[in-house]
Amino acid sequence: MPVDRFDPGRQPAGRAPAPGRLGLVQAFLNSFWDLDGRGAELWADPAAYGAWLHERGLAADPAVVRPEDLARALELREALRALALANHDDAPAPAAEAVLDRIAAEVGPAAGLTPRFGDGPPRLDVGADGPDAALGLVLGVVLAARWDGSWPRLKACPHAHCGWAFYDRSRNRSSQWCSMRICGNRTKAARHRVRSL
Repeated sequence: MPVDRFDPGRQPAGRAPAPGRLGLVQAFLNSFWDLDGRGAELWADPAAYGAWLHERGLAADPAVVRPEDLARALELREALRALALANHDDAPAPAAEAVLDRIAAEVGPAAGLTPRFGDGPPRLDVGADGPDAALGLVLGVVLAARWDGSWPRLKACPHAHCGWAFYDRSRNRSSQWCSMRICGNRTKAARHRVRSL
């Protein structure tokens, strides 16, 4: 079933999703976890990744995804997660930045990134489809989010068993958890148990 390519998907505990095109990056980051509780990697193999791209209109033929395309997507996803974790403290993450630069150089020519000025705010769009174009679009959205200042609000939950990417809408960017009721309370309870020993 087709999905709007920028749809961030369901969020835990009713949290508001990332706005606009940043929703694609949030969905990309959260593809490691099935929110329905099965805890399964949504991109378990190239076919699953191809199906994810296809339902978002990023790959006309999901069968074009090769194992190396999946490996590159997973590497980009984890580099973006490291940057989203670093957004909690505005900390640098040079190793993750290097991965973004390398993958941008690898997929850029095939993605056909094109500046667009009409029909909405200025942005980078892709002129192709397929795995390289999808990663190019994700990187283009991250670049635009850095320009417009929305990137530091995309964070990854620091709970050891979570990592869910969430958009921090608090006034002072102080949200720490994907859900205070879930991961925040689990962390507080674990800290309390340690102190009680």
